[in-house]
Amino acid sequence: MKNPYIDGHIYKPLMAGLIAGYAATIINLFYDLAFTEYTKFPLHEIINVSSIIFATLILLFVASVVYSFFDRYFKNGAVIYTVLSSLFSLFCIYGAMHVQRSPDPVVTNQFHYLLLGMSIITGVFATIGIPYLVKHPGVYTESI
Repeated sequence: MKNPYIDGHIYKPLMAGLIAGYAATIINLFYDLAFTEYTKFPLHEIINVSSIIFATLILLFVASVVYSFFDRYFKNGAVIYTVLSSLFSLFCIYGAMHVQRSPDPVVTNQFHYLLLGMSIITGVFATIGIPYLVKHPGVYTESI
């Protein structure tokens, strides 16, 4: 018997976005901790634990809604989503390398690499993680 809630078109992408968001958040937090401890990065007011948690989860939630939209309304929606997500991730990576955070070039360079790493991690989970988890729902549910 099919469960109408689990078989609904929005359920799988939202759950995939949630699971990918949790995983990306944990990896981003570990990356932030390792990076700030290794480089002794002095300016961590913008990228802190709260902003990492909320930004990563919200971005991957929005990515899962976008995936659901493309998957529902386009014939090859998953492919279109993957291409657009890859392009958006590359745009964010490019943008991360051009942020001016401090007049000190060393601190600005450190900020670039901190933001670059988090952009890559979040982009990979949005581009690869969400489509994979939608196609393999056994990761987050037993009944499928």
